[in-house]
Amino acid sequence: MKHSRSPIINYKLLAWPFRLIAILLISTALVWLSPGEPPAANAQSTPSEIKGIVVNGTEGGVVPAGLEVLLLTVDDAAGQIIEQAPTTVNAEGIFSFGNLIPSPGITSRVVANAGKFTPSVDLANVDDWSNVRLTIYDETKSLEDITLSSYVMMIPTIDARSRQAGILTVINVNNTGDMVWIPDLDDAGLTGLDLLRFNLPDGFSDLSVESELPAGNILQINTGFAMTSPIPPGEAAILMSYIIPYSGDGFEFTLKLPYGLDQLRMLLPDGGGTISGQGLGAIESVVVAENVFNSVEGNDYPAGDEIVVAFSGMPQPTILQSASDFFRGRTYVIVIIWVVGLALLGILGYAMYSSRREAVGRGIEMPDLDDLRGMDPEARRAQTARLREMMVGELADLDDEFEAGDYEEDDYQEHRRELIRLLREFDEITSSYDRVESEPEEAESDKSESDVSTEDENSEETEK
Repeated sequence: MKHSRSPIINYKLLAWPFRLIAILLISTALVWLSPGEPPAANAQSTPSEIKGIVVNGTEGGVVPAGLEVLLLTVDDAAGQIIEQAPTTVNAEGIFSFGNLIPSPGITSRVVANAGKFTPSVDLANVDDWSNVRLTIYDETKSLEDITLSSYVMMIPTIDARSRQAGILTVINVNNTGDMVWIPDLDDAGLTGLDLLRFNLPDGFSDLSVESELPAGNILQINTGFAMTSPIPPGEAAILMSYIIPYSGDGFEFTLKLPYGLDQLRMLLPDGGGTISGQGLGAIESVVVAENVFNSVEGNDYPAGDEIVVAFSGMPQPTILQSASDFFRGRTYVIVIIWVVGLALLGILGYAMYSSRREAVGRGIEMPDLDDLRGMDPEARRAQTARLREMMVGELADLDDEFEAGDYEEDDYQEHRRELIRLLREFDEITSSYDRVESEPEEAESDKSESDVSTEDENSEETEK
């Protein structure tokens, strides 16, 4: 028996017009994906006793001894669920509740309290209250038996003025195994890869998720969302709606399929653009809730596959709408600030460039060398080395600025020739100071040698 529909888990509802269209279109879409269930027959009278059995649907699985079964009474008018006295199953898994007192507007529900997965049956949909069946399963943390039987993505509404599209998606999840998938939320190493996850287009907002799966949490992440709801064997539908912006005339969506996919269908309103993607067939026109859509379809995608779907040719705002939004949103103020700022930067840049051109025309001046004449030789050589190092540094700076694009080729070459000329002149002047200093020393040396020679000659004559 199918498990019951879980409470709706919403993050944020879309605007009401969008939601009303969503309900209508998704109701139609669900008809494509799964056969309709026959309407439940109401019992002629409310029985005074409930009998049933709990079975384990996993091959080799057993029903735990002492398993509790809960009886809940649901008051729809008051929005209350009241728990009655629980009972336990016997060795064969059989349970019963007696002495039921019927009340108008009150319905009953039986629940197997089997831990994280608690299958239930609404007795309002059951004719024979003496043969109620609850199925439990052994647990698994592996997602290898989880696959997607269908993925239907449609865009029922497009706001050309704001370039936003409302997206509705119906996904049929299928557990092909005989165990219920339940993530280990107590595992410190748990990651998004260990959860049932779906990616969404970039920039999505206003996400709303509803599910036929048992109750669980929905974790919204940057790339989409993940679910912690148990997944029992069989199929269950997940319905999501959200809004995305698009730039230009469309957007691309890389649909990731970690669980594989049997059938993919994409729908766009007639006149709302075109759809293309890997393995998708030709565009066909279909009618959904009296609305014409362009539809493309693909089949049999393996686990781990990625499909890049491109939506193009989507509606654009008119010129009047763009102009109106431009001034109404005060965007023009930002534009004016940018224009004025760029103008000021241009003026500043021109002034700096002109200043640099003037500096290039003047070249560099020769350092004042007069102070070097009367200095001690060692001090003069040290000062000469410092001045020369400054001039060589100016030359190196010029080369760096040219490589950075701060100089035009002609200006750079002219300035460089001037620097080299001054450097050579500097070397000649400072070298002349060294030569002048050395000439008196050479003359004194020659005089000393002459005096020594004269003394030697006089000594020889005296001996004779």
